[in-house]
Amino acid sequence: VAMWACMGYIAPEYFRWPGYLSPSANLKFTDVPNGVAALSKVPAEGWAQIGIFIAFLELFALRQDKDRMPGDLTGAGKLGLPFFLVGAKSSPCDAVSSERSLNAELNNGRLAMLAIVGMISQNGFLGTTSASMWIPGAAFDKELGATMPFKYFD
Repeated sequence: VAMWACMGYIAPEYFRWPGYLSPSANLKFTDVPNGVAALSKVPAEGWAQIGIFIAFLELFALRQDKDRMPGDLTGAGKLGLPFFLVGAKSSPCDAVSSERSLNAELNNGRLAMLAIVGMISQNGFLGTTSASMWIPGAAFDKELGATMPFKYFD
């Protein structure tokens, strides 16, 4: 979830879908701000659709079988790609042969948890979601005296 949250936080900085998010509210995708401010702009019906879709996946398409390892879903492959869309089923995961990739997935998930907390904190404290904040020296470039000493005396 944290990995998808990071992607959802970064992607709108570079790409927006064309068209309307909510035609009845006359709300375009480009009208929705980035970061935490987007939570209040999306209509309640949109959040309900997202919740219903996730509930459908959890209850039916990506249901966890009791005889399989946690996260080893019948309707998804090794990378979590949904096989249920084409009607195929995956074979059970072998824990011994997949140990390295499972450990990498856990570590990447932990890193994503730290990353999303950092991005939300940046948005909350500094009010920005821009990638320019990640470049050293670019964050306070327009403030007098807050830049690097080499630029201060120019």
